[in-house]
Amino acid sequence: MGAVFYLGVKFLAYSVWCYFGLHKFRREQSAAFTGALAYGFLRLFLGFFFGVLIFLISSALMSVLGSGLSQNVATYLVVYLPVRWIEWAIMAMIIVPGSFPLLRWAVGTGANDRLWRLGGIAISCLADIPLIASLGGVVPVGRFLC
Repeated sequence: MGAVFYLGVKFLAYSVWCYFGLHKFRREQSAAFTGALAYGFLRLFLGFFFGVLIFLISSALMSVLGSGLSQNVATYLVVYLPVRWIEWAIMAMIIVPGSFPLLRWAVGTGANDRLWRLGGIAISCLADIPLIASLGGVVPVGRFLC
């Protein structure tokens, strides 16, 4: 699968989800579309940044678990989901009003914030499907983009 296509899918998915977050949490912001594109790019950049951490942790975990589909899926879930929570918490800190104090940053400001973060995690995982399909069903653990 072309890296440009994969990055495009991720960027589009993140931008759409950030647009939804801006619409839900910051209705007064007039340039929601351009803001969503900027936040989508920021989220894509966070994927690169945290991807190095993911690469190290998932590589270490896979060396313990071994290889195979069930081990790959377990590694994907154990490593990617918590890291993606952190990534979407950073995005919430920027988008959701009142989410800066540490406890609110970690757990969210309320049900809507937590659901938006969980939706972001789902979007991130769904955006991996084209890559998984292009690899013949291989779960891409150990790659450095989240």
